[in-house]
Amino acid sequence: MAAQRLSKLQKWILEHCFRVTILLDRALLKPLKNCQNYSKCQSCDMRSMAFLERNSNNDMVAGCKESGEACRRCCFYKEDILQNYFQLTPNYTKHGFSRVIHFHDSPGYSKAHVTLFRSLTNLKEKELIYTWRFEDESLQINLTDKGIKIAAELIGINDYFLPTPLTDEECEAIRQKSKREYSMAIAAIKAQVNP
Repeated sequence: MAAQRLSKLQKWILEHCFRVTILLDRALLKPLKNCQNYSKCQSCDMRSMAFLERNSNNDMVAGCKESGEACRRCCFYKEDILQNYFQLTPNYTKHGFSRVIHFHDSPGYSKAHVTLFRSLTNLKEKELIYTWRFEDESLQINLTDKGIKIAAELIGINDYFLPTPLTDEECEAIRQKSKREYSMAIAAIKAQVNP
């Protein structure tokens, strides 16, 4: 790990991302009320209701056993860092079906945002994390397999569950299945619109 020089913030990101996305534990973080089903999500026990699996890109994702959809509480967000590491106060506004979190009014936001952006960019360059955003939702931060190993070392955990990586053929089969499902869903919508 000597080759991996990490700042205090970068270590914090790796450790907390590991706790949320791999150990399925948000206990050390203040609640983020970013989900339209937040009150329902808050009452569920993440460890018993969520499961880990690999997606078509061989990335680790958490799903909800009850709904079968992605578990939003098992995601680590940029806002988690702004609220918990930088101690900024969030403001919530309703946007469609979800809540949007803003920190623009918080003192120190500009400095925190620049520092966070640099740290995330550096972690991406080291191939320890990847980030993604779906439409207007919050930026999600996920660990790569390399990042998972380093985060586990930082925390001192050796015993954790990871689904076996998929082969290229298995990834392609998942992609094809998703394409078929999307095509069928679009066809069903078109049939309802144009009977």
